[in-house]
Amino acid sequence: MTPKTQGKDFNFFAKITVTDTTFPNESQVTIPFAGQFGFSLVNEGSDVIEYSFNGNTLHGDLTPGTPTAGMIFDNRRISAIWFRSNSSSVIRVEAWAASQS
Repeated sequence: MTPKTQGKDFNFFAKITVTDTTFPNESQVTIPFAGQFGFSLVNEGSDVIEYSFNGNTLHGDLTPGTPTAGMIFDNRRISAIWFRSNSSSVIRVEAWAASQS
């Protein structure tokens, strides 16, 4: 089978190094399509990473070495995510959808 090169790709992947100790003015992640079925956040670093879906309210944290080091959000639609941490930590972000909604 040859690579699929036509149409839009409804998959998103990014690894971001979080260095901000407060939520920044601009989101660190913007999902480039609407209508995703879900997304995941995985802390690949060694310090707690906190996340927000609006840039000012803490919505959760990802704590290394615990069940909350990685979270999967099914049937949750978001367009942007902000992160903060007390030290430099890497976050893995993936999102997926079947088609544009």
